[in-house]
Amino acid sequence: MNPANRIFFVQLLTESKLLFKLALPIFLAQLALTGLGVIDTIMSGWVGTDDLAAIGLGSSIMLPVFIFSTGVLLALTPLVSKQSGAKNNAAVTLYLHQGLWLAIPLGLISLLILMNLDQLLDRLSLSEAVYRLTSDYLFYIAFGMPGVALYQALRFFWEGLGTTLPTMWISFLALLVNIPLNALFIYGYGVVEPMGAAGCGIASAIVMWLMFILGILYAVRAPLTRSLVRFKSFAWPKWRAGIADILNLGVPNAMALIFEVSLFSFIALFIAQLGAVVIAGHQVAISFTSLAFMLPLSIAMAITVRVGKGFGENDQQAVLISLYAGIGFALFVGGALSLLTYGLREQIVSIYSKDQEVLILASTLLVYAAYYQVFDAIQVACAGGLRGLHDTRVTMVVTFISYWGLGLGVGYIMAFTDWLSPSPMGVQGFWLGIVMGLLLAAILLFVRLKGQYYAKFSG
Repeated sequence: MNPANRIFFVQLLTESKLLFKLALPIFLAQLALTGLGVIDTIMSGWVGTDDLAAIGLGSSIMLPVFIFSTGVLLALTPLVSKQSGAKNNAAVTLYLHQGLWLAIPLGLISLLILMNLDQLLDRLSLSEAVYRLTSDYLFYIAFGMPGVALYQALRFFWEGLGTTLPTMWISFLALLVNIPLNALFIYGYGVVEPMGAAGCGIASAIVMWLMFILGILYAVRAPLTRSLVRFKSFAWPKWRAGIADILNLGVPNAMALIFEVSLFSFIALFIAQLGAVVIAGHQVAISFTSLAFMLPLSIAMAITVRVGKGFGENDQQAVLISLYAGIGFALFVGGALSLLTYGLREQIVSIYSKDQEVLILASTLLVYAAYYQVFDAIQVACAGGLRGLHDTRVTMVVTFISYWGLGLGVGYIMAFTDWLSPSPMGVQGFWLGIVMGLLLAAILLFVRLKGQYYAKFSG
C-alpha cells in the first residue's frame, strides 16, 4: 500500500470510529423513544381491546403531526454543525434561539390540530368506546406537543455540536418515568381515577415536558453548550437571519419524512379489505423493519453532523472522508440487517404471533424486506449527507417520486390488478413496490449527493 492510500485508510478508519461514537447513542435513544410506544401499547392492552385499539389509532394519527415538526427542527443539526465547523459561535447561538422561537408555533399548531380531530374520527366508523378513548388520548397528548418541540430544538442543537449522549440519557430517563405515570393514569390510584388509554396521553404529555426541562438543564450546565446558549441575552425572532434558514432546509426535510411515513400508513389502509391475516402479517413485518431501520437512520444523522462540520470548515477532504466512511458504514449495516432478516425471518415473526397463517405471510414479507434493506441504508445515508451539505429540496422530490409514485402507485397496481403481473399479488405487490421505490431513491440520492459534493467545492 503506497503512503497516500495508507493515509486515506487511516483517515477512513478514524472517521468511522467517530461516526460510530455519534450514531450509537442516537440509536439507543431512538430505541428508548420507540419503547415509549411499546409500553403504552402493552399497558393499555391490559385494560382491554378498546383501549389497545385507541392507542394504535391515536398513535397513527399523531405520528405525522409529530414527524412534521421534528423534520423542520432537524434542520438545526446541519446549520449548527456548519457554523460550529466555521468557529462562528455567534451564529450557533443565533440558530439555537431562532429554533426555540420556531418550536413554539410548531408545538402550538400541533396542539390545535390534535385537539380538533373529531371530524376525522367521525369518518372512521368507530365504536363509541374506541371513539371516546381515541379522542381523549389525542386531546391530552396534544398538551405535550409544545414541550417536545422545544426539546427537539435543544436536542438538534447539541447534536449539531457533535454530542449525542445527552439525547440517549434523556430518552432512557423518559422511558423509565413513563412507566409509573402510565400506571397512575391508566389504572388509577388514590384520588386519580382510572382513565385507560386516555391516561397514556396525560403520561406522555408530562414526559414530553420533562424532556424539555432536562434538555434546558443540560444545555445551561454542560461545558460544551453553556457558553453558547446565552439565555440571558436571548435574541428576538429574526426571519432572514435565522428562521428562514431553518424553514428552507426543514420544510422539505419534513415533507420527505412525511412521504416515507405515509407510504406505510396508506398501504395499511389499502390492505384492510384483504382480511385480518393480511393486516396482521403486514403489521408484524413493519414492526420489525421499522425497528431495524433505526440503525441506518442513526448513522445518517451522524453523517449529517460530520459532513456539516467539514462543510463549515470548507474542508473538501474531510467531507469526502465523512461521506466514504458514512456510506460504507451504512452499506455494511444494511447488508448485515439483510442477512439477519432473511436468515432469521421465521424466528423473528414467531415472537409476534402463533397464528400459522400470519407467520407464513410475515416470513414472506420479510424476504422482500431483506431485499430492500441495503437500498434503504444507502438512501438514508445519502439523505443525511445532503442535509449536511444543506440540500433537502431534491430529497423531498426524490422521496415523493420513489415512495408515492413508484412504491405506492406501482405497488397498488401489482397488489390489485394483473396489469404488471400474471395475477394480483395482494400485499406482496406493495412490498415489491417498496423494494423498487427504495432502489430508485438510493440511486437518485447517490447521484445527487455526488453532484452536490463537487458543486459545493468547485472553484
